[in-house]
Amino acid sequence: MNVPELALHHQRLDQRAALLRGQIERLREVLATDPVADRLEREVAAGEAERRELDLGLREREREAEAQRTRLRGRERELMSGRIRNPTELTKLNEEVDHLKAALRVHEDGELELMERQEALEVDLARLGRELVAARERTAAATPELMERLERLERELAEVEAERDATWERVPADWQTAYRRVRSRQSDPVAEVVNGQCGACRVALTSSGMQAVRRAALIQCDNCGRILVVT
Repeated sequence: MNVPELALHHQRLDQRAALLRGQIERLREVLATDPVADRLEREVAAGEAERRELDLGLREREREAEAQRTRLRGRERELMSGRIRNPTELTKLNEEVDHLKAALRVHEDGELELMERQEALEVDLARLGRELVAARERTAAATPELMERLERLERELAEVEAERDATWERVPADWQTAYRRVRSRQSDPVAEVVNGQCGACRVALTSSGMQAVRRAALIQCDNCGRILVVT
């Protein structure tokens, strides 16, 4: 390779290395996390917290309902005992019994609603549990292949970086200086000349510029500043 070809080859190897590093980073993220399993775990945790809350609420409802039943049984026994004969007191006691029965129905309806929510939640938790197990199994099954792919990419990256560095050592110092200077402004410091134009910005070269490029001289685009090469 002549010097321009070395500079262009170095750039392509550097771009390939950057691409490989991105692929490796994404693959490591995939191996480190499982978004589907993580989401399902959060949903299971939320469902279990809701189940504990429902259990607590149901126990509280049951205690309140049992207290109402105890009071109701006491008032009904008193009403049926025959000890109260005063019509006003009987009316008042009857009203209290009716009120207790109505309150008990409210508590029992509340219990039933909580139990229905419990049943629906148990169904959801069972489904989420199955999905979580399946997600973890898929991850476990895919891990060996992903690890193998990661190792291949890491090996390729090491080879590309080694070749890139070796190529760079063959680039003359003045070209290295120009390359670094352009690289501070452009991610791709080297551009191929295509049909007499800079391959990056499409500005045409002068005839003297084309002659210099063909001689493998260090020529930069008058417009974008990239180092120009003909391959």
